[in-house]
Amino acid sequence: MVVGLLLAACSSQAPKHPFLPWDITVHPDGSSSVFGVQLGKDSLLRFKRLYDQKADLAIFVDPDQKTTLEAYFGTVQVGALSAKVAIVAQATPDMLKSWIESSHVSGDATPSGARKYPLTDDQLLKAQDFPIESITYRPDADYTEALIERHFGKPETILHPDAPNQYWLYPGKGLMITVNKDGRDLFQYIAPKDFGTLKASIPPLKAPTNS
Repeated sequence: MVVGLLLAACSSQAPKHPFLPWDITVHPDGSSSVFGVQLGKDSLLRFKRLYDQKADLAIFVDPDQKTTLEAYFGTVQVGALSAKVAIVAQATPDMLKSWIESSHVSGDATPSGARKYPLTDDQLLKAQDFPIESITYRPDADYTEALIERHFGKPETILHPDAPNQYWLYPGKGLMITVNKDGRDLFQYIAPKDFGTLKASIPPLKAPTNS
């Protein structure tokens, strides 16, 4: 998904506390902490050091021209659990567009229709200190709906309940779980005060086609 240069190497120990996916702390300022980092405050480098994990970074421009800076950490061991982790960093679209222009690269197409742009060494050094905006966690294990409810509680809302992809919304926790009936589920975390951004990313339900 995300391709780019590696975050600067550093020596660190993996966290002793497993920071399980349901260990979410909501702060009075509307932010939250999960996996040992505070969203909106702690940096990409902080996450990398915490898990002693390298990451690939790139700028993505989707078909609607939305521009994001993403870090893909591959498979991360979180206690006894393993999952693929990707992070969106806080960065202004104007700055990312200027980075693309200054690097003079055309970018590569992705299956999603977005284009991905690698970072220069100088951009990489700056990017690793950007705060974490959101975290996407795709566990290797398959979660049943009963298990999700036991650990996270009942969602406030379930969107598209009869579709292959259901969206379980926990706005008070800043969490959206995509429950996939045919594959692995997806857990997305953002500061509760910014939950509207996450909810707005849900694709509209497609109307059935007549055969």
